[in-house]
Amino acid sequence: MGIAHLNVANFIVAGMAASLSAIMHAPLTGIFLIAEITGRYILMVPLMITSAIAYLINRGKNKYSIYTRPLAESGDLMSHEDKDSTVLQMMKLKHLIEKDYLSLHEDELIAEKMTDILQSKRNIFPVLGNDGGFKGLVYVEDVLKRKMDDKEHTVNDLMQAAPAAIFEDSSMKVVLQKMEKDNVWLLPVLDQEGRYLGFISKTAVFNKYRALLSRQADYLA
Repeated sequence: MGIAHLNVANFIVAGMAASLSAIMHAPLTGIFLIAEITGRYILMVPLMITSAIAYLINRGKNKYSIYTRPLAESGDLMSHEDKDSTVLQMMKLKHLIEKDYLSLHEDELIAEKMTDILQSKRNIFPVLGNDGGFKGLVYVEDVLKRKMDDKEHTVNDLMQAAPAAIFEDSSMKVVLQKMEKDNVWLLPVLDQEGRYLGFISKTAVFNKYRALLSRQADYLA
């Protein structure tokens, strides 16, 4: 407006610091990086003011910075900003597989396995094919409906298809999403060739989640 002469370069320097502070969510980096590049340490106070304002405005609108947003969208972000994703990312499916289930083969007679079934503490049994591949499930309720002296029915006669299955390299986030989608508490875990490895249960996941969350509370606070 012609009232006073202003140094345009100083405004450019302040704008550079403000931009870096906002997009990176790192005001100190923006301040000292621009001051070092331009050598204008005399503008430290204006840089601090503009960087702080820009950071607060952008941080209030965008939860993640330009660097953390891709990680957050892919579910791989491990930070204080998202404790749930951080803890789930730390959990590995292979350590939570329960393998103490009685396996049945599709051609076996129910009568021959009746003693083992009744002595088992589980109410569900995986059915395997002759090649070791996972075929389906047998529930103890269906077994008890048959006469114990019935020697004609095979495991295949009582077998039901599994509601879903999980592969051993699946993330815990995918496991929980599939459990919620199919409304199940237990899922069989298979390797890449379709061979049965064990079961994963919500109980095991939640117990591990609570343990890790308690352990990480001091570090993420």
